[in-house]
Amino acid sequence: MLKAVYYINQFYAGIGGEDKADTELGYFDGAKGPAQAAGARLKGEMEIVRTIYCGDNYVNTDAKYEKMLPELKRLIEEVKPDVFIAGPAFNAGRYGVACAKVCDYVRRELHIPSVTAMWWENPAIGMYVKDNYILPTTETAAGMGKSLPKLADFALKLAKKEKIGPARKEGYFATGHRYNEYNEKTGADRVVAMLLDKLNGREYRTEVPMRGFEQVPPAAKVENMSEAVVALITTGGLVPVGNPDKLKQAFADKYGKYDISGVDELKKGVYESIHGGYDTTAASEDPHRLIPLDEMRELEKEGIIKKTFKYFYTLCGVGTNVENSKEMGRRMAEDLKESGVSAAILTST
Repeated sequence: MLKAVYYINQFYAGIGGEDKADTELGYFDGAKGPAQAAGARLKGEMEIVRTIYCGDNYVNTDAKYEKMLPELKRLIEEVKPDVFIAGPAFNAGRYGVACAKVCDYVRRELHIPSVTAMWWENPAIGMYVKDNYILPTTETAAGMGKSLPKLADFALKLAKKEKIGPARKEGYFATGHRYNEYNEKTGADRVVAMLLDKLNGREYRTEVPMRGFEQVPPAAKVENMSEAVVALITTGGLVPVGNPDKLKQAFADKYGKYDISGVDELKKGVYESIHGGYDTTAASEDPHRLIPLDEMRELEKEGIIKKTFKYFYTLCGVGTNVENSKEMGRRMAEDLKESGVSAAILTST
């Protein structure tokens, strides 16, 4: 018979509520709490052999979480489960993060398939959905009877190593991953059928959903520009001739940082654009199209700004994925803040 390990928090373990949120990692042999109801759904094909519990605060405290991992690993590997299940967490933020965090660890480090479930607004989804199966639930535990069967069914499918289809068919939250698959109808046939459905008011679903964009709040304005240190950044791929740091022409995974202290202009033949997404002739002919150092020096002379930061940052933005972009942006921002920079101008293509 297939085996599962189930994770719950201190509340569902029957230990207590907020006053017990710092409860350390523990376990029960067999099913406990929601795991009992999930076990009844498994139709005799899989047994929940161990229920692991921990306080929500404990899991969400980094030092305590790192401390508990060796014991968590031991408790799981000791019973050799086919799948790991957590939750449902509904709209409980700390519990949701705990469930997703532990599932992510089990999948990534122990190589055991895992699944959890929660309400669509739970913050854990944004944090962990990229590489983990998270199923939707009702907002509160009042919907346990509706949510738990779906979690149990999906877990059984994982344990049996059945093929997991796309999110729209299986019901989990979309992870953002795309995979090629064979279709008997050509793209032309499918798009015409979709257009006819749209024109006739019938339900249809695009095969290429539009990416959603985050709303980023604007930075506070610079109160006194005459005291400002301004940095220059470009995603247009301007580098010293020969590209000494071997920056990629597309799909950037690092950026360049080049010293311009004591330089009043960026000369043709000294700098060039290596960007793979546009005709770089004009940019290489006049590097100021991407890093307007000449104009910044004029602003310094006029006293409009205090000075231009002594380095400029550069990368080729074309095709760069969102996560890499965020990480590089974070590192740039930290560097600029530590260097006392007041503002930055980012030029694109």
